[in-house]
Amino acid sequence: MDIDKSQEPSVLSMDPEERKLARRLRIQRRSEAIRKQVCIVDEEIVEKSRTEKQIDASNEMMEKLIVEGDEVISNIRVANDAREIHRREEDIAIRNDLLNKLEEEAKESAKKYEEISAKWSSILASKDPLDIHAGIESQNAKCLEVFAEKDIIIGQLKQELDNADKRFAADQKIQTEDINILIERIDNQTNIISKAYRRELLLIEDVLKTERTTILKNITKKWDELYNERQSNEMSGVERRREIMREYENEMNRVLIEHQEKYRAQKIWLETECEKLQQEVENMKALCMINIEKLDYSYAVLKRREDENKIVKNQQKRRINKLQDTVNDLKKNCAELEESGRLKIEKLQDQLVKAHKNIRELELKSNHFTSVNDKQYMQIWEMNTKNADKLVNEIMRVDKIVYEQMLSLDWEPPKVTLLKKEDLPSYREAMSIIENRNNTKQKKIVSSSELQKEQQGIKSQEMIELERKMLSHILNQISDQTGFFTEDKMRERLLNYSQINQTIIRLDNVFQALNIHSENQVYLLLHYFLPYSYCPTCKTIDNEITLTSEESANKISEKETVDNASYPCDIKDLDEPTGRLLKEIMKHISPESQTEIQNDDVMIEVTNKSSCIAEEGLINDDELSVVAKIDQSERTDAEKQNFTCSKGHLLEIESTNVIKALREFVKNHNEVNDDDSFTDLQSNKQFHNKITLSRSISEKDMIEYWQRYRDIFSPEKEKLWDALMIGLNKYHEILKERQKLIQDSESLRQQNSELRRLLETCKVKSNVCSPKRGTRSANNRTA
Repeated sequence: MDIDKSQEPSVLSMDPEERKLARRLRIQRRSEAIRKQVCIVDEEIVEKSRTEKQIDASNEMMEKLIVEGDEVISNIRVANDAREIHRREEDIAIRNDLLNKLEEEAKESAKKYEEISAKWSSILASKDPLDIHAGIESQNAKCLEVFAEKDIIIGQLKQELDNADKRFAADQKIQTEDINILIERIDNQTNIISKAYRRELLLIEDVLKTERTTILKNITKKWDELYNERQSNEMSGVERRREIMREYENEMNRVLIEHQEKYRAQKIWLETECEKLQQEVENMKALCMINIEKLDYSYAVLKRREDENKIVKNQQKRRINKLQDTVNDLKKNCAELEESGRLKIEKLQDQLVKAHKNIRELELKSNHFTSVNDKQYMQIWEMNTKNADKLVNEIMRVDKIVYEQMLSLDWEPPKVTLLKKEDLPSYREAMSIIENRNNTKQKKIVSSSELQKEQQGIKSQEMIELERKMLSHILNQISDQTGFFTEDKMRERLLNYSQINQTIIRLDNVFQALNIHSENQVYLLLHYFLPYSYCPTCKTIDNEITLTSEESANKISEKETVDNASYPCDIKDLDEPTGRLLKEIMKHISPESQTEIQNDDVMIEVTNKSSCIAEEGLINDDELSVVAKIDQSERTDAEKQNFTCSKGHLLEIESTNVIKALREFVKNHNEVNDDDSFTDLQSNKQFHNKITLSRSISEKDMIEYWQRYRDIFSPEKEKLWDALMIGLNKYHEILKERQKLIQDSESLRQQNSELRRLLETCKVKSNVCSPKRGTRSANNRTA
């Protein structure tokens, strides 16, 4: 018999696996019962004693009582489980219903809000105040409808919360009643079982007493063992039942706690949802109030503006009449100002030349003072370094004496090493910059002398003609392929001009964007187009573009700097440097084009651009020499190349390669800025010319350099010195006290010696006086 039947799987369980296991166990028990019945029939009939019969009857009685008690207790649990399942299903259904209602209400509110928002534009577009008022009233009514629907949903949710609270209270009441019934039944069953145990025990004892007289001697020992075994089984049964009761109580507490937790979570969720809906309603109300105030304010502003516009119109009419008179006066003043402005410009140009001279003189003075300050700075540094080294050596000497003479220890030099100026990164960097600057200056001087020699060479007339034709073709290609530099308004205005004038103006835009302002830069641009030249006549022989080197082509970046500034279409309105540059371009254009330009009266007399820029001081000498060196070297390389093919045909440039060549030019040789950046160049020149050691050494390196002198001695050593200092001061105080005591003892010795001398004198006097007194007394006696 299985005593712990309460822990067996139940057919009424919620778990399907547990129900399957319970059915399987029930089938096994039935099969075992059938098998036992068959075995009993087959076995021989053994007559049982009265005691055995009574014990069997008692066992059957107790088993029946236990089964009945389990059924009585499990009925309450099954009823609670069924009630809980039903309650959960109802909660899920109610929750789904509420969620569906909330979703439907949210969709309807969103639709109504969209309708309300869509009508605002028509209301704002209306200019009739009555229509605006009617629209606002209709919008207000719709908003109130939305609020009413929200209030209905909120009321339903609150009602559902109240119902949930009531259901929870009823469930708790039923649960407490079930628990009380369960406890009462358990108590009754325990009382019944205990009474049955006692009754059956009494019956068994009576039977045993009747049989004891007959079989006491034979089975005394056996009976004692059986009695002890029975007692142990009884105690174990009691303990098992107590454990079962404890497990039931724990399970009941756990179920109660879980139920309360779920109820609290559900209540919190519903409260948060309710608060969110209330917050949305408040936000909607605030938004509607804000919109109403905005509409009122907008209406008032529009009304006020209408009145102001009427006043402004009248004022503008009067102002136009006044301004017409003012314009006439200003025209007269403008003519006078133009004349005075021209005179001022001439005066300012003279002042500008003088200012450039003064700037050069100031630069020389500044460089002189910079070198003097740098020299003084380095001398002071050397002096401070020597003093610091001297102090460090003196400290190390004293420290060595302290270790060896006072502490009797081996002295070790400090592990931290001092820095030198050459070890500082900023010092080395400044030295390298100064050396590079000196080297570049030397190279510039050498290159300028070589350029002067090379420029003395004279080209052949045939080479000049070929170069001009090639340059004319390249400029035409640039004008055709760089239309994106010209604005739409400029293109419309260019339609009234001839083709050559249009070409010149387009080239002016391109050269302004590329910072091309001199003849040398134009020749340099020609050098970048020559690698892309080909002979259209001899296409079958040489059909591919001959590039100078694949490496230079691979290094071309996709950087384009385009300045879309608009320029005047009339060449006479261009500034002087641009006119000079256009004159240089005209030199390389065919004679037919030149005659056409002369007929249109657009030629401008110019001089050499580079010399003019150098005289005016628009580009500094160093940069001009660099550009001249690059231009001249590359021009000489280009002169070595033929502008014709092997058969004497003039080479041309494909239109697809024009942008590539311009990109190469911008990438590699656009080193000189335009005229407007003169002040930046001057400031950069002063900055680079004034690179000195004293200004280049960083504050961080300076701090690190002098910090090494402070960190050369460790804190432990400083603590040792402080301790020695404290000890020496104390020893000094002790020596002072000893000196004071010695002086006191010397004074006491001196006093003692004086006292001894006085005592000796007193003794001598007393000895001299005593014989005189003796003679006097003798004389008196005799008398």
